[in-house]
Amino acid sequence: MISINKTFNGLVIVIPIIIGAYLSGMVYLAEGAAIPLSAFQIALVIGFCIFFFRKIANREISFEFYGVETEYLVFIAIIFFSLIYSPEREEGLFDVVRYIVLIGLTYLIYNCVNTLKELRIICYAMIAMAVFVAIPGIVESVLNPEVAAFNYISEGQKIIRSRGAERDPNIFGSNFIMPLILLVAFIGGAKTTKKKIILFIISGILIASVLLTYSRSVWVSVFIAAMIVMIYQKNYSFLMYSIFALVLVLFGSETVRNIVFSVGDRVVDIFAGTSDDSSRFRLILLETAILIWLDSYTFGVGYQGFSTAFQKYHPPQEVGGVYEPHNEYYKILAELGLIGFVVFIFLLWKIFKKGWDTVKKYDAEGKDNSIVLALFASFCGYLVFFQFLGGMQLHSILTINIGLLFCASKFVGKSEETELAV
Repeated sequence: MISINKTFNGLVIVIPIIIGAYLSGMVYLAEGAAIPLSAFQIALVIGFCIFFFRKIANREISFEFYGVETEYLVFIAIIFFSLIYSPEREEGLFDVVRYIVLIGLTYLIYNCVNTLKELRIICYAMIAMAVFVAIPGIVESVLNPEVAAFNYISEGQKIIRSRGAERDPNIFGSNFIMPLILLVAFIGGAKTTKKKIILFIISGILIASVLLTYSRSVWVSVFIAAMIVMIYQKNYSFLMYSIFALVLVLFGSETVRNIVFSVGDRVVDIFAGTSDDSSRFRLILLETAILIWLDSYTFGVGYQGFSTAFQKYHPPQEVGGVYEPHNEYYKILAELGLIGFVVFIFLLWKIFKKGWDTVKKYDAEGKDNSIVLALFASFCGYLVFFQFLGGMQLHSILTINIGLLFCASKFVGKSEETELAV
């Protein structure tokens, strides 16, 4: 029994899933098929198989729950009911199945990770994988200085953005929120300056990759999440190192300066109040979402029906071909109505509250709370990020974030020795 648990422990199951999530879109085993197979899907299936094999081999039937089951069931029931009248039943059915599988992933992580040591190693592996994915985009930008020059000259209006293997650079950038915030927390908790500098250099790779996506939604999310960590830790080392590094790069190569200035233009646009196409289309989407909700007698138009309903109000040519929701919250309101929206917000609130309570309990017990604080702040960052984009329910890295956050709550009231003895 012990050998099976050691051989098929949480690391063996969870780390390949994280690797697959970061490689998602890069490796397709059936490209062009109706359902292309990705590394994440394969790792997920294998992970579930290993987990159930371990249960059978140990003759265990126990399964741990983390306390949000009622909310999940009610929300999924609302989704299935809405599929009765949704204009996109097939797509909605496919996506709700994906959503259920990802919920299952959070429970898989929760049941597999049984010690703080495993949780730490998983976080280290995530950071390493994020760095691996980030480096190619940075190298490409350095080797193509004309890209930086073009972005600088265009003043952020028409830009060439790093997106890795993802179709959307915003999604690509959002994948770095959790590993980057973990590094911010580790820097704040580091005891020596040498360790802080090493961690900051590693974080610099992720910062560069995030900046090169030119995704303002990711920048805002990372900033807020990082500030949560620094304010709670009362340690602003990361911020000071960032300012110092910015001054240094300004005296670097012309390519680096062009990148910095083009990023600066993009940042200024957030606060300039300019009515560019992106901002105008987002307002149209918001206003139309409210109309869709009201015109459906507040019951919503059905799961995944937003885009179809939106085009009845605004043809694609009127909004530059943009008809996908750019906010998860008004999307839920327009599709699942007031009841679905309330259940969804309550679900997020319970996750938020559990994370915050766990951070406070770690403090009360005198435990190092760097990891749980980073996981909580990352979750807050994703809540902000999906103010600007849809697709929260199917975001694999956010799903992993939630699973790991609940994992951290398992170790409240337990010492390392107690965990190892279980």
